[in-house]
Amino acid sequence: MLPELQREVNSRITPEAYQQLRQNLDSWLDMTIQYRVAEMPIMVSAEFAAAMQKAAVEIITECVKSEAERPLFSVVDFAVCQDEAGVYIPRLIELQGFPSLFGYQVLLCDMYKQTYGINEGTPFLSGLDHASYMQLLRQSIFADADPAACVLLEIDPFEQKTLPDFLALRKYLGLNIVNIRDVRKVGNQLHAPVNGTMTRLERIFNRAIVDELTDMGVVLDFDWNDDLDVQWAGKPEWYFKISKDSMPGLSHPTVPKSSLLSDITEPPTNLESYVLKPLYAFAGKGVVVGPTQADLDAIAQADKSAWMLQERVTYADCVPTPQGANRVEIRIMMVWLEGAKAPVPVISLARTGRGLLMGARYNTIEWTGSSGCLFC
Repeated sequence: MLPELQREVNSRITPEAYQQLRQNLDSWLDMTIQYRVAEMPIMVSAEFAAAMQKAAVEIITECVKSEAERPLFSVVDFAVCQDEAGVYIPRLIELQGFPSLFGYQVLLCDMYKQTYGINEGTPFLSGLDHASYMQLLRQSIFADADPAACVLLEIDPFEQKTLPDFLALRKYLGLNIVNIRDVRKVGNQLHAPVNGTMTRLERIFNRAIVDELTDMGVVLDFDWNDDLDVQWAGKPEWYFKISKDSMPGLSHPTVPKSSLLSDITEPPTNLESYVLKPLYAFAGKGVVVGPTQADLDAIAQADKSAWMLQERVTYADCVPTPQGANRVEIRIMMVWLEGAKAPVPVISLARTGRGLLMGARYNTIEWTGSSGCLFC
């Protein structure tokens, strides 16, 4: 972390400059972002970026060691903590074999730099720049399929808080956006309206989360397990194969002690030092920091295998702001192309605040919220 550079960058951010940032983002997207965008980017050293990248690659590689295939997209979330000597270290919070905000994060960091006149740092990892990153993203999402027959698939996409990412991908790559409700199965093919024409889908960049579909009672015209003549830009099953339920089996030094609730016979007496998490929820939904025995008992025995008890990590107060030191969680986002030996870290996402949880929904006051990293 780079506190002195962070303070220098923060000194350029006036209320008027921040409002200009928001206006620039909303104007580019032609919409109003519905979550809080933090005033500042997070300035991160190249050394700490390297440590996070190394850990993220090792963790995802460990997750798939017994798998014949590889996840095209994966993300790993780290809390920024400190060791006994005060050195900043990453500690694993979550991981997912699922895409994230690969389009919006480019836009956000570009707007931070342009609006505030920041010359320091890059949002990209692994030696990528804007052009090579977009080429890699294009290759990952479209592969050899006709881009006109490739779609981003989501439930009610224009009502999602992640809509800024969908619009950014459409503007950057020409990626069509389709509501999963509108997909029709014809034989073993999938068809959907694309630009007003019912089109056979060749390749799908899936952003629909199965849990959300179930919670909303959405009935699809196809089954995820159907033998379909369609390519997936990130097979949906990786959402389940790589998730929080992988953590108890990981041996990486960044991983806090974690156990499935169903495997615990005697809960620890210091529950205040743990976090209770549902395995497949997203955006911090359902997380209980410092649970009580009553919280554990409230989960039915049949449902305990879908919950995890994780040792609570201590976030470092590592990001100076005019209103106090913030904590931060950094997501390393990766692409694993066919034939590659390991996933490639490409860009990051940051969430920052001063409370117990870093999700954007929990951080709605000044100098907190959704952000991005500039690596220096």
